[in-house]
Amino acid sequence: MVGQQVSRLRRVALTGALTPVLILGAAGFGALPGGILPTDATAQSVIDGSACTAFGAPQAAPAKEMSVADVAEKASPTVVTVLNLQPLSQADLGGFSGIEGIPGMPQIPGSGQLPQGPNPGDNGSGTSGDSTNSDSLVPIGSGSGFIVDKDGHVITNAHVVAGAEKLSVTLLDGTEVPATLIGSDDLIDVAILKLDLPAGQSVPGVATFGDSSQLRPGDQIVAIGTALGEFPNTVSEGTVNATDRSFPSEGGLTDWIQHDAEIWHGNSGGPLLNLRGEVVGVNTAGIGSSMMGSDTGAADMSFAVEGNTVCQAAADLLANGKIDWPYLGIQGEATSDGQSVVEVVQDGPSAKAGIEPGDVITGLDGQDITRQKSLIDLLFEHKPGDTVSITAERDGTPQTFQVTLGDRPETAD
Repeated sequence: MVGQQVSRLRRVALTGALTPVLILGAAGFGALPGGILPTDATAQSVIDGSACTAFGAPQAAPAKEMSVADVAEKASPTVVTVLNLQPLSQADLGGFSGIEGIPGMPQIPGSGQLPQGPNPGDNGSGTSGDSTNSDSLVPIGSGSGFIVDKDGHVITNAHVVAGAEKLSVTLLDGTEVPATLIGSDDLIDVAILKLDLPAGQSVPGVATFGDSSQLRPGDQIVAIGTALGEFPNTVSEGTVNATDRSFPSEGGLTDWIQHDAEIWHGNSGGPLLNLRGEVVGVNTAGIGSSMMGSDTGAADMSFAVEGNTVCQAAADLLANGKIDWPYLGIQGEATSDGQSVVEVVQDGPSAKAGIEPGDVITGLDGQDITRQKSLIDLLFEHKPGDTVSITAERDGTPQTFQVTLGDRPETAD
């Protein structure tokens, strides 16, 4: 199949001897020069982080843990392949590496870019009946997703569906059905779709969310997704390496699950499951230790957005089509003491409160910023319109600022 770019690629500069490659993509969390993270853009106060019951409550009495094979058998009917279709005239035939916007980053050979030579859509002979039509829709990427209710709603990553003119979803038995995008949020890389099922056709299965806050390092987990965009319902197993990880670097979101279940391009948007067959995360990113991790592009270290956050975010998108984020109007860089203010948006909430570049924010509403509790995490507890007390140091002198949080502009990075 043409252009089965499994997900967006991001090369990130992390500390250490390796130059890792983020092989699954994490829209909205790309590396910025100097390690600056868009703290105003990623705060998600509407997500309360508790067990989500929007798509069905976790079992009151947890079922007995199952074997990996039984988990796969239970969950596989709910897992789908999501195909992103865009006009040929808009497709990047020169190679879609997903590292656009990061100065100095080269194209990555073998990254799943649209093939050169024969036109996209050819039949193997180098010819195609519609490949010369610049308005023809071609599959520029594919990822995974999972069905969350009997109405046919599917959760996936936002980067899997970004820019799509049409969406097609392939079910476990190979049936292809069109889908409609209901809502998408790049900041936590979550999207929700609606399957356009023929009258009388029911979904093959419905996934159940578990309580991801109960995960512990060492717990066994299972990942299912469309490996390399070609092999649907590929199953891998592993353990939770850590929870509440900040990713891609210190100072960012701390609701990532780090695990070692093998994942590949194409697993983006697929479920991470506990041994009760419940969704506890959505696989979104993987880091390889070489340009592609291995010859097959598998990740050496994998990351999933924790399930409680995804569940609530998808419910908000289903209800409103968007998520309203609080806005500080700054960019900050994590330090050992807190969050150093690098930029302040003119006429933004922080600027109006008197915060200046060079200030080091150390707390919010009496809570200290730590490696376990970032400034972004503290913002999660608020919503636009709330007034918060920001503590900061300016030239070594403690300062307090009253900031009324704004609504994040749609144009904010």
